[in-house]
Amino acid sequence: MLSQEQLYAAADPRWAEVVGRLRHDVYHTPDYHFVPGFGREGEAFVFVHQEGDSVFLWPYLLTPTDGAHGYHDVTSVYGYAGPLSSPDSEFVARGWNALLDHWRSQRVVSAFTRFHPLIGNQELIRNLKDANGQPAGDGLRHCGSTVSMDLTIPGEEQIRRYQKVLRQEIRKSREIGFVTTEDADWNHVDDFVRLYRDTMSRRNGRSEYLVDSSWVMEFRRILGDHARLFVTKWNGVVAAALLAMEYGPFLHAHLTGINSELVAHSPLKILLDDIRAWGTERGLESFHLGGGLGGREDSLYQFKRRFSPLAHEFHTGSWILDPAMYRELEEAHRQKFAEQ
Repeated sequence: MLSQEQLYAAADPRWAEVVGRLRHDVYHTPDYHFVPGFGREGEAFVFVHQEGDSVFLWPYLLTPTDGAHGYHDVTSVYGYAGPLSSPDSEFVARGWNALLDHWRSQRVVSAFTRFHPLIGNQELIRNLKDANGQPAGDGLRHCGSTVSMDLTIPGEEQIRRYQKVLRQEIRKSREIGFVTTEDADWNHVDDFVRLYRDTMSRRNGRSEYLVDSSWVMEFRRILGDHARLFVTKWNGVVAAALLAMEYGPFLHAHLTGINSELVAHSPLKILLDDIRAWGTERGLESFHLGGGLGGREDSLYQFKRRFSPLAHEFHTGSWILDPAMYRELEEAHRQKFAEQ
């Protein structure tokens, strides 16, 4: 069967059309590729390999390689993207090799992506080989786990999956007056930013992950109704706030801020429990809490596990497409640091 390869930029409406043919999430959409910050660099594209009704696609960011004029590197957006494909292993293999040929035509030195833990799309390429027999799976790296809550089961069963002490803590917080609402008018953007930045400071978060109010409003503008802001208050004071994304069957806890003066009351527990109930009422399938910092199974990850036993393996992938240039750049960087 004849194959066809296409490359669409984020502004091209055909990106959304072709992604819509496959099970996907917000991270695969062209709109999300317009979201600034969080280390985002380069120009967004989606590569599409088609054979009849079968589709293989891979969204990515193309960035100039530092120190090598005319060469590029491939990265992915912050979050969980990676490839999507029709379920045919031989077709996927042809799509993977077509993608590699395309990247080489763009003089790509190395490629990196984050995969989607709930979709598990790393399995699409785990057993593939390129034209030279190099296993694609060699580039996969397991980076810990993420946690989700199953919203398809009855609400009572969802709560029974909480750790017992967590249920007691949530009940006590409700008794003293913690209440969560969706901020549909986004009146508490400044509060969210203040709490988020304070939380990131306490966790020694990376500077490129900081946001301000203008970023939040741009995030809302780009994603529209897929962006949600939730706020938990106590005696009129904002105790915690969470920026979420609702897309298809998925609800993602994206960014969170906690009032340092109320940390002892753990308002995030109420916030997550109430968002869980909100998502259940909307008929969503999964509330994805994410993982620990940098994929580590740290105290943040353990906190999330208190809400659910569902853990999903999180993988990244990295491949060197031009070994000679990669070694040349590696040596240049080594010499540069040796001279400092």
